[in-house]
Amino acid sequence: DIDECATGTHNCSAAETCYNIQGSFRCLFFECPSSYRKVSDMRCERISCFNYLDCQNTPVRITYYQLNFQTNIVVPAHIFRIGPSPAYAGDNIILAINKGNEEKYFSTRRLNSYTGIVYLQRQVKEPKDFLLDVEMKLWRQGTYTTFLAKIYIFITAHAY
Repeated sequence: DIDECATGTHNCSAAETCYNIQGSFRCLFFECPSSYRKVSDMRCERISCFNYLDCQNTPVRITYYQLNFQTNIVVPAHIFRIGPSPAYAGDNIILAINKGNEEKYFSTRRLNSYTGIVYLQRQVKEPKDFLLDVEMKLWRQGTYTTFLAKIYIFITAHAY
């Protein structure tokens, strides 16, 4: 595997981030929706929401992640862990995959009241890219706060 991102042999634009995968690379574009501001390369935080309901239902934070696996990954495979940091007694989370799982390759499961996982539940036979929107609603002291993880998952052919 040649790291095209490190060697500069990729064709990503200045606005895109090069991400190396086995045998290739991807050009990723990270932008924050309106009413959010970019606080780091991979994170957006909400600046404003209009009313109580809007504040409850829109994520307070959107974070991007990139994961890389090979087609021979053994399923079920825990690929991502999510939870509040720090966690407090009485916290309770609800997880949902809102987008990107139309073919039902992935699922979520709670490990306890404040930790959940995303797992690959069925084999991906061919190289394939996914972008999952995983929403975590945190119930803390009588209020729901929503967080969104946008997870790029690149399944590449396994190297022999």
